[in-house]
Amino acid sequence: MRQKFITIQYLRGFAAMLVLASHALLYPLVGDHLGFGRLGWLGVILFFVISGFIMVAVTGEGRFSAPAFLRRRFIRIVPMYWGATLLAAALALLAPQMFKTTVYDTGQLLLSLMFVPFYNPVSHGIHPLYKLGWTLNYEVFFYVCFALLAFLGAQSRVVWLTAAFTALAVLGALLQPEPAIAQFYTSFMPLAFCAGAWLGLATLQGRLSGLSAGAVCVALVLGLAGLVEGFVFGEGLVEDGFAFIGLVAFASSLVLLAVRFERLLPRVAILEHIGDASYSIYLVHIYEVAVLSGLVFKLLDPANLWADYLVAAVSIIGGTAAGLVLYRFVEQPLLRFCNAAFGGRRTEVAPAPAE
Repeated sequence: MRQKFITIQYLRGFAAMLVLASHALLYPLVGDHLGFGRLGWLGVILFFVISGFIMVAVTGEGRFSAPAFLRRRFIRIVPMYWGATLLAAALALLAPQMFKTTVYDTGQLLLSLMFVPFYNPVSHGIHPLYKLGWTLNYEVFFYVCFALLAFLGAQSRVVWLTAAFTALAVLGALLQPEPAIAQFYTSFMPLAFCAGAWLGLATLQGRLSGLSAGAVCVALVLGLAGLVEGFVFGEGLVEDGFAFIGLVAFASSLVLLAVRFERLLPRVAILEHIGDASYSIYLVHIYEVAVLSGLVFKLLDPANLWADYLVAAVSIIGGTAAGLVLYRFVEQPLLRFCNAAFGGRRTEVAPAPAE
């Protein structure tokens, strides 16, 4: 399957908007806010579900070349992420006031560039120097695990991937490991990739496009129930395990409905462009939020809730615009260069499945 799902691109843009809105709302706050935090977490979970879906859909039902797959994934995410990380490191040295939880450290920089999880004492979590990169650490983990199963057919890949990630999550829940690497890789977060992978498998087998009206209604109801549960359950902890179940259900229902109604929904150019640029929006938005908020809150009182909402609204627009510019003038040229230099005969520039 090589088609580009326009509706999935819409969802990628929506996921980026959720993360952007979350950070724009959280930036002026001194403490955490459960609802605003869950908003961004939902965006990440949606990204992961989409990534699992696309990886299964594009590799097809048979075996695939693991080296070629990993090379394309490297080209697609690593150069842009390294650039964002190096920029964060430079700014942390030159303009540390821009950041709330980023402090320059050479050791952290090297570990971040190598996608090695570590405990960050400044952010009080397992975060790389460029904090947003924790999601890329999971993406790389998923890609490597997926590539290790390249010798299997699609259904066997999805079954074994789900079994492995479930076993790791169970071990994490039972053992509660303290070391950062063990804690990171025994998290329940990779299960979001599995949810998307099953949807990708169902798409390969032609099951989603022909879903009955009754099945669509059930998916819609379960998704909405999951959304409510995801934002209500577990007060005080953003990344709550039970809330995760609800948000995965909602994200999965969105992907399922998007594929089901792919042929019926109109093609909206701006939404497609935002989806194409979602990786750039994700990587650049925190800079735009920091700069804009830093400037505006010299004039407005950050304790004023309406001022916060106003700045957040402007930041969402500005972050989207910045991402579109970065995609046009940096990401696309960089992809063309890397594909020409390292991609073999595959030289086309295709939108990333999810990051």
